[in-house]
Amino acid sequence: MIPWREWSRGCVELIYPSRCYCCRIGLTRKGQVICADCLSKAHYLQSPLCSCCGREFPDSSGTDHLCGFCLRQPPVYGRARSVVRYEDPVSHLLHRLKYAADTSTLPVLAQVIEPFVHGLAQEFQSAHDRIIPVPLFPARLKKRGLNQSLLLARIFFPKAGDTLLVDAMTRTRDTPPQTTLNGDARRKNLKGAFAVRDPDTVQGRRIFLVDDVYTTGTTVTECGRALFAAGAVDVYVVTVARVAG
Repeated sequence: MIPWREWSRGCVELIYPSRCYCCRIGLTRKGQVICADCLSKAHYLQSPLCSCCGREFPDSSGTDHLCGFCLRQPPVYGRARSVVRYEDPVSHLLHRLKYAADTSTLPVLAQVIEPFVHGLAQEFQSAHDRIIPVPLFPARLKKRGLNQSLLLARIFFPKAGDTLLVDAMTRTRDTPPQTTLNGDARRKNLKGAFAVRDPDTVQGRRIFLVDDVYTTGTTVTECGRALFAAGAVDVYVVTVARVAG
């Protein structure tokens, strides 16, 4: 016997066929949320990049080197890398995941991330390495129903096992969303907003810090400060997308 929920979902899909989240064209494959044409528009970040923050240089020639921002004010973390530019279709998928708890986007995001995973696995090979998702404040986590950074960390590191420290970091206060603030306000908003629950979990270790989007670097910088204060020896930032500029 077909479960009621599955049967009702099938009826809805029959009457109202699913449409691409971006262009709204009808989709024919079960579970599909975005069409192939839209997915092909994802802009993968490629060298030359800033060898520290991962910023993409406008000139496509040359090799990786430090950007002016990192030369003037070196980041707290050791290195940051993102997979794609923060624009459609990926920005739409991440927004659906983050604010609508739409986990149907995860298989597509995994498809976007997949070319990046092999190289990341080569980086993540020391027994001392640990993976930490950027945490949400408990009230916000309860409201959203998921932490997108944790779900994405499991895609980036599919064989993480116990090296993925789900609760190693905490957000000590509920801050206004960063999307509503400019650069200076972002920094003031998050200053001292993160802490490590048990310093022994990060003491002497290199941390792979995972988030969904790198915008100004404020969030990962403040996380990095907390990790280094707890004894981490290096922080490698990994995000799905990066805002251009």
